[in-house]
Amino acid sequence: MNNIKPASLRIFIGHDSRHKIATKVCKQSILKYFPGASVTFLDKASLKRNNIYGREDVEGESTEFSFTRFYVPLLMNYTGYGMFCDNDFLWRVDPREISRYLDNKPLAVVKHEDYEAKSNKMDGVVNKSYPKKNWSSLMLFDCAKLKTKLSKEYLDNATPSQLHEFKFLNEKEIGEIPKRYNMLVGIDKCTKENSRALHYTMGGPWFDEYKNCEMSEEWWKIYETL
Repeated sequence: MNNIKPASLRIFIGHDSRHKIATKVCKQSILKYFPGASVTFLDKASLKRNNIYGREDVEGESTEFSFTRFYVPLLMNYTGYGMFCDNDFLWRVDPREISRYLDNKPLAVVKHEDYEAKSNKMDGVVNKSYPKKNWSSLMLFDCAKLKTKLSKEYLDNATPSQLHEFKFLNEKEIGEIPKRYNMLVGIDKCTKENSRALHYTMGGPWFDEYKNCEMSEEWWKIYETL
């Protein structure tokens, strides 16, 4: 197990300019349990302007942070520890809890079982099925160990499957975070007792059609504190 000091853990949230409120609520839920956390929004447009993100856009990207998430080790100059989560997460505990599961490996994720995705997601965006789906929605990086694996050249040119299916590592190099830190609302049986982090992967309360979805009251509680 790793003993990550609070000051050495930076948190990155996938940001989509179309759903800014989701990003803000995700951040607020983190700060509730980790006051003073260093939280960065992964803004694709900004990363492009600063010549950090060099990928060509892919038709059908479900979010603006589909690939920016993998740039975390680069953004941290391949030092220290970085955590990434999608903006449709809602934390119900201190996210530093997951540090114990890195287990001296380069990366740790919740290893969801493969499932057949529904045809649409959120506001009509196609929700594709692929191996290791949702693994990349929450990632804890030991950035120094990924300097050669996730170089800028690789990040800018790797295929979507090479990144999202973690083909830059073998599975033994990927630590396993318990599922309770990435409970899929609408797919898993989520309760207040078993969910340390909720993931509104099928659509969250910021959409009219999901404003009263399962576990929506948890999201609204944080929203009301903004």
